[in-house]
Amino acid sequence: MAARSTGIFPRENFNLDAELEITTSTTAAAVTLANAKTIRVIVLGLSGGDATVTIGGESLVIAEATDLDKNGVGIAHVRGALCDADNNVSYALSAGTVGGVFYELVDGPSRG
Repeated sequence: MAARSTGIFPRENFNLDAELEITTSTTAAAVTLANAKTIRVIVLGLSGGDATVTIGGESLVIAEATDLDKNGVGIAHVRGALCDADNNVSYALSAGTVGGVFYELVDGPSRG
């Protein structure tokens, strides 16, 4: 069996590692998000409200009523080229609770 990769964006699947977790406090991402082709945002256990996730200056809303699957998971994608230079990540809840918010690389660095 292959050893688990380490570091940020080492593989293309759900990397729900602490280093990829987004919190309600604005923090800088570990890599320059604008260099990624596509970034996946995963919201787990959203209950009682909506989550607004800001990733590299792009905001997206995961709505409890319409955006969650049967397991309570919401997934959205952001093009890295849309992210701005501040490279910050955070989320805010309109109400309710969330089990966790994460981001990960989908395609790899852009080339241009």
